[in-house]
Amino acid sequence: MLYVWSWFVRVVHWMLVVAFTVAFLNSRSAWTLDTHILAGYSAGILMVARIIWGLTMKGYCNFSRFPFQPKEGLIYAWKTLTGQPKRYIGHNPAGSLVIYGMLTVGLLTVATGVLVNNDAYLPWASSYTLHDIHRFCSWSWLALVITHISGVVMESVLHKENLIATMFTGVKQRHLDRKHKAEPVKGG
Repeated sequence: MLYVWSWFVRVVHWMLVVAFTVAFLNSRSAWTLDTHILAGYSAGILMVARIIWGLTMKGYCNFSRFPFQPKEGLIYAWKTLTGQPKRYIGHNPAGSLVIYGMLTVGLLTVATGVLVNNDAYLPWASSYTLHDIHRFCSWSWLALVITHISGVVMESVLHKENLIATMFTGVKQRHLDRKHKAEPVKGG
């Protein structure tokens, strides 16, 4: 077994799942606006904390371990669709693209939400435009979350390992079988 995800990464991950879900489900009603706002601010704080952790800590959580590489991500996605992906201990190239997308769109969602909530004035955008941008960002974030979940399920099936359990325990098997060779283990 190999310890891959620290307690911090796992706790932030699941707290972000809760914050996103609560914010998204409480976005339609003035009755639940306070809950929506609190969950949105919580999501923003969690994402900033994860980014700081990803820039400063060592191991699989560090962004240098899963760089932003669109070409490699698309190649990996194609290999996954054709049933021939290489197994990665940390994030695979396609997964890293989705993670960077979720962090970027998530922070845009929170930022536009803060602007909408505080009746911000921007010379190029009315309050209705800001609200529309906020809604677009939140739905885009949901699309990325669905992509992330789909990728986790697909990887779990293709490599015959439970990646959801890994996000609870923090550990993965070092080797699974000869058919799916893992990336080389490079420390941490």
